[in-house]
Amino acid sequence: MQLQVKAFLTSLGLMVEGMLGIFAVMLLIMGVILLLNRLTADKENP
Repeated sequence: MQLQVKAFLTSLGLMVEGMLGIFAVMLLIMGVILLLNRLTADKENP
């Protein structure tokens, strides 16, 4: 069995792009949740 460096680097690049995409979606969801919490929070109870 031989390590194919070019194929490994290609797949590594795709994996990094996928992980960055997942991270971006997580940040987006967190931002939407924080925004909704601020918009719908009770003003009387600090």
